[in-house]
Amino acid sequence: MGVIGIIAVIITIISDFILIGRPNSAMDFLKFGTESMAGLSQWRITVGTFLGVIVIPFQIAGLGMVYYALKPAGKFKSLTVVISTAHALMLAVGFHIAYAYIASGWRLYYETGASNLIVRDMMKMFDNYWLITLIIIGVEATVSSLLYIIIIIRYETLYPKWMAFLNPVGILICVFLMMLVLPYPIGGFIAPAFLNISTLTFFICQLVIFKQKDKVLI
Repeated sequence: MGVIGIIAVIITIISDFILIGRPNSAMDFLKFGTESMAGLSQWRITVGTFLGVIVIPFQIAGLGMVYYALKPAGKFKSLTVVISTAHALMLAVGFHIAYAYIASGWRLYYETGASNLIVRDMMKMFDNYWLITLIIIGVEATVSSLLYIIIIIRYETLYPKWMAFLNPVGILICVFLMMLVLPYPIGGFIAPAFLNISTLTFFICQLVIFKQKDKVLI
């Protein structure tokens, strides 16, 4: 199951590249608002969005490794981490599919004339809903990471204690900081996928630990 999760994350990263990757530095990319999606071609919007939507749920399979490793501390404790993370991944489907609506909305705005205040106000609301979804995902990821850390430090698990440092949010912060120094043109392709690159790193760390213990989940 771990391998299924890793493959799903890799395909999601590809969908990010297709959807909003562009030749820029990472810093320049982060300055773009959603309005920059107006210039995306229709095939990128469609393929990039729905490729991600199809495979993101399969990332949940990668959490089987986490459940198995934390299970010695108790099934309930293990499930609290897995369920909160799985729920964040479910919300990620909604977050990802919103790209199609937001990009299409901005295209409509420019096609009907940039003075169309009704469409612009609608897009501002879409941006707010999108941001709220991202905040909820971030809160759930933070909570699950804290639970992951506490369980590893305080209880007996299959993880070595230092694996507490390799929690989802900790890895995300490290990947984000490294991403900031990426120059043109690679930064503009890595930046859109840094959340999924963080997930991929986390899953690979899990798989390495299982291989070392000769208890790999496939």
